[in-house]
Amino acid sequence: MSYRNRPDLSERNILVLLFSVIAIAALALSWPRLPAPGSPLGQFCAALGAVLLLAPLAFVVMKRSGRSENPPAWFIAHVLATSLGSCLIFIHVANGHWLSPPGIVLTLMAFLILQGSLLRVVLSRGFSLLFARSSASTGFNAPAGLDKTALQGVIDDKIALLRQLHPGADEALFSPALEHWLHQPLNSCRYQWLAEREARMVGARAAVGIGLRWSRRIHMLAALGFYLGLIAHVIVMLFFAGYAAAGSEIDWWYITAWGS
Repeated sequence: MSYRNRPDLSERNILVLLFSVIAIAALALSWPRLPAPGSPLGQFCAALGAVLLLAPLAFVVMKRSGRSENPPAWFIAHVLATSLGSCLIFIHVANGHWLSPPGIVLTLMAFLILQGSLLRVVLSRGFSLLFARSSASTGFNAPAGLDKTALQGVIDDKIALLRQLHPGADEALFSPALEHWLHQPLNSCRYQWLAEREARMVGARAAVGIGLRWSRRIHMLAALGFYLGLIAHVIVMLFFAGYAAAGSEIDWWYITAWGS
């Protein structure tokens, strides 16, 4: 697939999706006549929304495993499924209690949507502009005090590791994928450490890259917390309905009422 014809989401489209989610969430949360979270409509929105919010997991697996022939298409599916799924979740929780453990999960979801959109639009734009300036210049300008001998040593170590991790791959473009982390975790860790050391040594170009990497790490940690919280919420509501009801009537579909 050529670069020109590959699918993608522009910054404008991402911002339109973001503001659409915010508008729908505000409408749902301010509409007093929406059914309770445990109603049939509320549970349907919760179930469908939760399934759609699993799309980012599929995106990460396909991207990190290197098995996707079209990563941009998976990214688009990730963004669209997350946008629609979050709207359904906001409808589900509209008349619920925010000051509760599920409220923490909802806060993480809202943070992921906002931070993910800004990460794509703001930091990626800065990253692109940085490389645009570099390509327009007469060549790469090494930062003052750069030890070129040490830098070459780091690159040589990366190339040597790359022969074990993925023979034939381009050192300038390679990044350990899921299969590398699973089959050769130590070598993958060493390669990642060398890559970050190289970025720190280069300095000027790494300035935006460091912000991008840390933002992605925060995004992944928040996503991990969200999915763990979502799983815990589903388990409690389905199997520990008595505990979740706290002595009141259980008005949602459940499997067991343990904890009553």
